[in-house]
Amino acid sequence: MRNLSFCKLKWDKKYLIAFSVTLICAIISGIVLYIFANINIYFENYAHDYVYFVFNFKNGNLIFPHLLSETIIIYIIFSVCYFTKFKYLTLIIFFIRGIYFTVYTAILIELNTFGGITVAVFVFIPTSFCSLFFGILIAESCKIINKKYIFVIPVVLAVVNTLLFLILINIVFRLIIVIV
Repeated sequence: MRNLSFCKLKWDKKYLIAFSVTLICAIISGIVLYIFANINIYFENYAHDYVYFVFNFKNGNLIFPHLLSETIIIYIIFSVCYFTKFKYLTLIIFFIRGIYFTVYTAILIELNTFGGITVAVFVFIPTSFCSLFFGILIAESCKIINKKYIFVIPVVLAVVNTLLFLILINIVFRLIIVIV
């Protein structure tokens, strides 16, 4: 188990503070953009389709895009942190991710009322926060992981996030629907 040991991991407090400030600014910017911008029809269609697929448990239409987007984003963060010394450039990626997270959450809540709120609270928000955590984890730990496994770890984190997504839809959300 020494190959994947995170005992040497020392969290960079300045980076975590910068990430927190970036995420707060992204959330505020996303809310302001949502209020003042004319929301595109594609965003609205995506929100309606997302709620429809979650409520009807049609996972096949949601799994592949989720896995692909997670893999791409985690590999971008990994590439910036592993191949350069500019770890703080990943804050741009986190800012853009935070804006989209906020806008999609606002669209889910406004357009789909109770169903959108339920999907956002029990599926979309936990999966997005898990994705942000995995991004920070790969940014902080990419230099200390064994060189044999380092290029596989982003895919593993994307698969773990997708499995969490499936668990939230198929187990937690079904329990909520059964209880209500």
